[in-house]
Amino acid sequence: MDSRFGLHAASRMSFALPGVILLAGVAACGGMGARPVEVDAALPPVWPAEQTVSSCDDFATIAVGSYVLQSNYWNKDTCPGTQCIEMNSVTGAFSVTQGPPACGNNVASFPNVLYGCSYGNCTPASVLPKPVGQLSSLTSSWDFSAGGIASDRWNVSYDLWFCPDNNCAASGFPNGLELMIWLDYNNAYGWKTHLGSVSLAGYTWDVWAADMLVGGASASWNYMNYILKPPMVTSVTKLDLNAFIRDAIQRGYAQNSWYLYAIQAGMEVRSGGMPFTSNSFSVTINGETASTAPVANQGPSCDGGLPTADGQLSISDSYVTAGPLHGYGAAWTSAVGGSTAIVCGTPVCTGGQEGAAGTCSPALGPSALCTAGTVSADPTYHAVAGIGFELNQDLLVAGGASDVDGGDIAPIGTITIPNSLTVAITKSDSLGGDSSLRLQLKDVDGNLFCYAGPLNEVIPIDKLNTQCWNNKGDFATSSTLFTRLDVIVPSSATTDLPFSYCLANVTVQ
Repeated sequence: MDSRFGLHAASRMSFALPGVILLAGVAACGGMGARPVEVDAALPPVWPAEQTVSSCDDFATIAVGSYVLQSNYWNKDTCPGTQCIEMNSVTGAFSVTQGPPACGNNVASFPNVLYGCSYGNCTPASVLPKPVGQLSSLTSSWDFSAGGIASDRWNVSYDLWFCPDNNCAASGFPNGLELMIWLDYNNAYGWKTHLGSVSLAGYTWDVWAADMLVGGASASWNYMNYILKPPMVTSVTKLDLNAFIRDAIQRGYAQNSWYLYAIQAGMEVRSGGMPFTSNSFSVTINGETASTAPVANQGPSCDGGLPTADGQLSISDSYVTAGPLHGYGAAWTSAVGGSTAIVCGTPVCTGGQEGAAGTCSPALGPSALCTAGTVSADPTYHAVAGIGFELNQDLLVAGGASDVDGGDIAPIGTITIPNSLTVAITKSDSLGGDSSLRLQLKDVDGNLFCYAGPLNEVIPIDKLNTQCWNNKGDFATSSTLFTRLDVIVPSSATTDLPFSYCLANVTVQ
């Protein structure tokens, strides 16, 4: 990625086993350009106090019907300062009343409205992710305004995210596509390769493309940028977003089999442009318009039954063998750190972690570790569910060498991963793609290494990181001593996440 541009990575925390910290975020990228005329500042809207949420938090988030409003000051480390936002909890309108300070060519924040599932945030009652080939129509209406002066630098854009499968992870869209549509911009330009111009949806656009890199957790994605040629607009009605998707497919940047995961609309802030106000926004998919009406919280449900899978594991009671890997396994749930979320899962297991020879009800299957349940919405991101097993632990034999103090604890050994590992998972329809499964490995010192890229393929050991969401943690190496492996479901801030999946096999290369 060009050093002038950054990954929008809004930090989010989830706890798994005690001491586990996982992060996710919201992302988008863009370029730079120019507006030759002075822009008149506009006054921020005044909404009734009882429906106005005001916040200067870096990652303020609120659900409004099937949409989520996000302040998303993702690049504060590079562009320190304060950003404040007012959000209308009834209509879904929002206004950024104070923006970050000028930060050169860097994008500091992307306050936006989201529909779908992106970087750990999923909107309630969304029909996304959905295969691109199943989009018979996709339109959006949006009305907004930007303030500031002629020297300010920003762009107001749609940001669409695509994944090759329905398990895109919370820290990126590996091997997928980010498609931005700029409607209005000031001193912001296209980046990196100019693909010419095209007429779409009744307007003419300059088209740009680049390759983006996700921090150590996963592979790169492609980036496309459709920039409206002047005159620019501050309002669109039923803009045909599908036309842009079809153009991207024709150019070879997406496929019909891929999944559309998320639609965002907001401002990439480099400097000024305040107040930026999104007055109204809606998305219509296959003739159905997502509503701002409140979505009833159904609460967690664990009565959907367990999925089944024919895997390559050998499971006896709760003891799991995967080639040379072996140890006790368990399904588990956690809500800590002040979380008020409710997490339920099936089966219910006792033991199976930290050396315990546990039992599970209902019993684990013979060849795959399967679990199902719900992680309810958690604004603190401290709720999680998972299933996994110890990697080098002898079978507990009563009265034998592995029977510690005549009890139920077997010593846990360690393994190293010379080059890579492959984790095979299957998901049932009830998961729906809304929840991104993550791989998590624990080392002998209790450190948690995460991988938020695609599973079911070879994962190099140096992609595991103690902070895989921003590539700032410690990377695993071929000498790292691991003790346990889990596949987990982290929480979303704004919606309940049902899950239903199986861990079918683990191989080490």
